[in-house]
Amino acid sequence: MSQISRDEVAHLARLARLALTDSELDGFAGQLDAILGHVSQIQTVDVTGVEATGNPLKDVNVFRPDAPQPCLTQEQALSGAPDAAEGRFAVPRILGEAE
Repeated sequence: MSQISRDEVAHLARLARLALTDSELDGFAGQLDAILGHVSQIQTVDVTGVEATGNPLKDVNVFRPDAPQPCLTQEQALSGAPDAAEGRFAVPRILGEAE
């Protein structure tokens, strides 16, 4: 037996300010009915003794202290570049006009 009617879908569409065609109303009625069927199936599952949880994963973010580390100098970084100009990496222009 269908749990949601075409008229109920039309009412929901009006509340959501959606303009649906007749074929969309029929299609959504079937889809929403299937969703409600799945939800009722899930509701029949016995969860006695199952602890409620907000997140089933036990993963926790691990942070390290944000401390400065030695890095390359500008000259060292540019030494491996195919082309450099004015202390920066020089690359071919990929956009139209010069800025």
